[in-house]
Order: sequence, then C-alpha cells, then structure tokens
Amino acid sequence: MKKIFLTGFLSILFVGISFAQAPKIGVTAGLNVSNLTGSGTSGSYKAGFQAGVVADFGITEKFSIMPELLFAQRGAKDSEEGVDVTMTLNYLQLPINAAYKFDVGNGSKVFVFAGPYFGYGLSGKATAKNGANGINVSASQDIKFGSSDDKLKAFDIGLNVGVGYLYEKIFFKLQFNPGFANLLNNSGSDSMRNTNFAVTVGYFFN
Repeated sequence: MKKIFLTGFLSILFVGISFAQAPKIGVTAGLNVSNLTGSGTSGSYKAGFQAGVVADFGITEKFSIMPELLFAQRGAKDSEEGVDVTMTLNYLQLPINAAYKFDVGNGSKVFVFAGPYFGYGLSGKATAKNGANGINVSASQDIKFGSSDDKLKAFDIGLNVGVGYLYEKIFFKLQFNPGFANLLNNSGSDSMRNTNFAVTVGYFFN
C-alpha cells in the first residue's frame, strides 16, 4: 500500500513538474526540536538539525512545487529516577511541498506550504546519563532499523505545513512535521511517532 501511494503521488508530481519553469536549485539548513509521541511514550522535546538541497519548480508565478532532500535528526529526551535518556534518530528525508507565494514588494514574498514527507532511517543512538549522588555515569547504545521486534521501522511518512519568507535568493521557513507512521514493530496497543518543529534558512543559486 505504501509503495502504491508513493508511486502514484510521485507520478502526479512529475507530471506537474514537466509543465513547470526551469527550477531554482539551492541549499537549506536549520535547527529543529523533535519528540516521539503516542500511547506508551512519555518523552520531551530534544534539539537537532537538518540540512540538504532544495528545488523550486514554478508552476505559475505564485504556485510552485518545492521538494527537498535532507539529512534530518529526530528523537526525544526522557528522565526517570535520576537517569536522563536522549534518543537521536537520523533520517534521509524527502519532503515535497506545494507552496503559494504572496508578493509583499521590494523583491520579497511570503509563502505558505504543505505536503507530505517520506523518511528512511539511517542510524540512531540512545545515550543515558546518571548524575545521582554526585556521581556521573554515562552509557550509549546504537538503535537499529529493521523488521524485528528489537528494531524500529525504517520507513516514516508524515506531513509538512508551515510559512516562509523569501527575499530574492534567500528564504526562511517555520514548519511543523507530524509523523503518521508507527515506528514500533511489535507495538501491541502502543505507538510511537515522530513529531517535529523546525526553523530553517536557505539560498537559491539561480
């Protein structure tokens, strides 16, 4: 079902892009705060970053398709009985945004955007620190992606929604990314999904 949905969506996207103007190509990077939410989870937000390349396919003067290819960090923090645990998940991520731009003068535009993102887990790490009784002890463990119960599902899918500001070749974005995919393989009644807020900046070369 996931493959059918992805194939159909990309087919529609490529048909739209074929009628677009020559794309603008650029780079983007920024900071995010992410969490793992769902039943059976109790984490809090942790800081991370994302960076990659971006394109802007202008369908009309105001409407465009803006895909990105990113290295993006997700994860969460938790604290229990004096032990602080930080989980960091690293993804290769493909957001595909439909953007509508409003001209505000002096070479500036405000734009709103929305669309799906597709992610694939690359690596992860959980770090635990215990500072109780004045003794600092830390340990770390790699997090694996796969289909067995002791691993997380590699495939992630969710939504991008946000607002941005474009001045000539420079842009800024604020966005919210709720994940739809349950990352647990043997979840029972539990679930765990990525949730993310990001602030990014970018530059178009042309």
